[in-house]
Amino acid sequence: MSTLFSPVNVVALVLFAAALAWRIYQVTRAPTVPNWAVTACVAGFAAAFLLQQTAISDEVDALLGRGAARVANNALLACGICALVIFFLGSALGPRRYRRVTAELVPLVAAITLMIVAMAVTPPELRGLPLGPSTVHDSGIALFYFGAGLYLIYGLIACSAWILRYLKVADRNLRIGLKLSAIGMGAAAAGSIFRALYIVVAWAFGPVVKVLLLLGVPFVIIGGILFLAGVTYPGVRARLSALRRRRQHRREHQALAPLWTALVQAFPSIVLRTPPRRDRFSPRGVHRVHYRRVIEIRDGLVQLSPYLAADFGETVATDPAAAAAALKAALARHAAGEENDGRAKQVLPAHADDIESDVRPLLALSAALES
Repeated sequence: MSTLFSPVNVVALVLFAAALAWRIYQVTRAPTVPNWAVTACVAGFAAAFLLQQTAISDEVDALLGRGAARVANNALLACGICALVIFFLGSALGPRRYRRVTAELVPLVAAITLMIVAMAVTPPELRGLPLGPSTVHDSGIALFYFGAGLYLIYGLIACSAWILRYLKVADRNLRIGLKLSAIGMGAAAAGSIFRALYIVVAWAFGPVVKVLLLLGVPFVIIGGILFLAGVTYPGVRARLSALRRRRQHRREHQALAPLWTALVQAFPSIVLRTPPRRDRFSPRGVHRVHYRRVIEIRDGLVQLSPYLAADFGETVATDPAAAAAALKAALARHAAGEENDGRAKQVLPAHADDIESDVRPLLALSAALES
């Protein structure tokens, strides 16, 4: 089991787990065919990666027969690539996609059938062995790896081409993930081409060019890691942005407390319905509580506005300290029951056209009121 937890494998396992968890989350939110296809792709790659580990492949071979793990590993890789091709086809072809998707299953089934037949004709003592100088001249092994490699080359190049087309319309964050995925697939395709050339040269001319096989391995490993990083990047970036936004709303909620408290004391009716306790600490509850406080503050300012000057909204933007002093005076007049002009005023800068732009002047006013 030691090789399973080597540094490279640990990085790959973490990326696979993160990518698969993100895709499952996306499927639960929107169980569409494209989402299912990408999830199946990541799951296929993750299962194939696990089957490459000696500790796991030995158990599978002991249970199903020698060479079964090798067939399953390559079949899962092919299925993952096919799922990704189906994702792009389903997104681009519209009503024609079902016929094209069915057509894409033909080479997949042919490749898997070829792998099974090739493994069956391989001598029992050679089944499941890796491709190398001592096995490349065996017909079964050569046919097995050549057939599996051809399908991977086709699928990887097709997916890379689709990704490059989507780059033109993708937003910045998604574009970064797509570029990483395209580079990773291109590298994996290059590794598969090196392996195919290794087999062809050995069979057509006899000599074994080891450098072709040695070049293929790092290309495939690096390509797989880059692909996983590309698939994971948009989700990780979105989660980090959400965490930053949540922390920002918590800080703003606390910073608005002095202004909110002063207005609630004057106008208790502005407090909206209190949410259930569990909602206060949920991810979405943080945002709801924050926006509720902003709305309550705006309502309180509107009710106090007959006691405020007509230019109070602009004063908030240009001189928060002066606005805080005017607010305290207006609250004192309201508490004393003094007369007012009965007219509602502009209580925030006129350019504040949404709730987020309202928050900045309110934060400045609250800080000035506290100091």
